Amino acid sequence: MTRFVGHGRAEVTPEAELTSVDDHLAGIRALLPPPDPIELRLADALGLVLAEDIVSEVEVPSFANSAMDGYAVVAADVVEATVEEPVTLTVVGEVMAGASQPPKVTSGRCVSIMTGAPIPPGADAVVPVETTSGGGDHVSVHRAVAPGTHVRAPGEDLAPGQPLVAAGRRLGPADVGLLAVAGVTRVTCITTPRVVIISTGDELVPAGDRPGPGQIRDANGPMLGAMVRAAGALPFSAGIVRDERRALLYAFDTNLGHADLFVCTGGASAGARDLIPDVIDALGEVTTAKVAMKPGMPQIRGRVADTPVIGLPGNPVSAFVSFEVFVRPAIRHLQGRRDVQRPTVLARAAEPLTAPPAKRGYVRVQLSHDDDGWLAEPTGHQGSHVISSIARADGLAVVPEDRTELGVGEQVQVQLLAD
Repeated sequence: MTRFVGHGRAEVTPEAELTSVDDHLAGIRALLPPPDPIELRLADALGLVLAEDIVSEVEVPSFANSAMDGYAVVAADVVEATVEEPVTLTVVGEVMAGASQPPKVTSGRCVSIMTGAPIPPGADAVVPVETTSGGGDHVSVHRAVAPGTHVRAPGEDLAPGQPLVAAGRRLGPADVGLLAVAGVTRVTCITTPRVVIISTGDELVPAGDRPGPGQIRDANGPMLGAMVRAAGALPFSAGIVRDERRALLYAFDTNLGHADLFVCTGGASAGARDLIPDVIDALGEVTTAKVAMKPGMPQIRGRVADTPVIGLPGNPVSAFVSFEVFVRPAIRHLQGRRDVQRPTVLARAAEPLTAPPAKRGYVRVQLSHDDDGWLAEPTGHQGSHVISSIARADGLAVVPEDRTELGVGEQVQVQLLAD
């Protein structure tokens, strides 16, 4: 007995037997555990999602400093300075960035100062060097400045108690810089999920081997591993697993200790050697579904012990599309991310885009842009075995379930294959 009985691939599956894409995705999300936080060094947290709010405990800058190279002055001394009638001041010293005891400034005097250097006692403004002439022991100031001009005040950037980065934000390089200047060296983030890929099939051989009669090179294992890594997770390959119950049980059992998610490919359809559902069921729980989509109708979801499992069809295009629709959002959920879906654009169909009745069609398309916006053109033969059609695709044009065709010029949502 199989779980997908009653209909060959050439027949149309009755709509009543179909599970919607959204319902299957919701079922997968229900299997996923809450994100797992861990404390890391700030330098190791780039790209991860914060699990806790971070607020500043310090004042930045912690001292008044110069925003310009120039001269630290008493603003009242140069209030009447003009280009034609400059005010001449006596230079009593120089202060560099990092100085701990700058000289004092009094009326009629000034101090040469560098960007970032502390404002000397008595000074309340900085005159840019570009508006002065002379130098050495005396300098002429040709433009008036108000108190506070070109002075970075203490706490101008950050104040104690000020929010820095909120929980749920994915740390970018600027966030790392912000936290570093606030003295934050360790952060609590959601860990990078570990995804074990099980590629099944008696017909498969590694990419480096020459296929024998009836054999094909395994594309799904390397492809899915790359997709997992591109999604920001850590892929682990269980290698090619034969269509044997004992081999499948061993693959799950030996990888359980380092898996946050299992992704299987193959063994999800109606064949006598499609053993994945029975093996998952023996180790935990399983649901098989005829999902209302093309490509990728036969799908599996379940658990092995407490680890979620997503089972994808074996045809490369079906596996690729199913990963984008189901696995990638699951990985993003495990990362604690809010942007679980790819961005989309609205495009016009350059050719008719078709889908079977009552199924959501995902058509591989190339995008181009003209004066009227985006144009979506199919990448050629849309068979689920034509892997070259994926390599040429910029996105997946989505034909809704209530349509069997979108005509030339009609608008279509295209799910981009890049962020």
